[in-house]
Amino acid sequence: MSEALSLFLERYRLRRGFDDTLVLNAWDEVLGPSITRQTASKRLQNKVLIIQLDSAVVRKELLMVKSKIISSINEHVGREAITDLHLF
Repeated sequence: MSEALSLFLERYRLRRGFDDTLVLNAWDEVLGPSITRQTASKRLQNKVLIIQLDSAVVRKELLMVKSKIISSINEHVGREAITDLHLF
């Protein structure tokens, strides 16, 4: 079933949109509801996850564990879906 879905996504060029959705959902699932409430906007551009936060304090705290967040999201998705994380 997994192979069939993968072939379907590749054939109809839907892989990128599917991956984007997986990564954006992974942000919420990996970081939890408290960070999700502080997230003003999120988008993925060229394997860079761009997050706008409502709180400067939360942004500074997340910047300290940036590499851990990247690896956790990639692990959650099951492949290297993002290479960098920009927090604003």
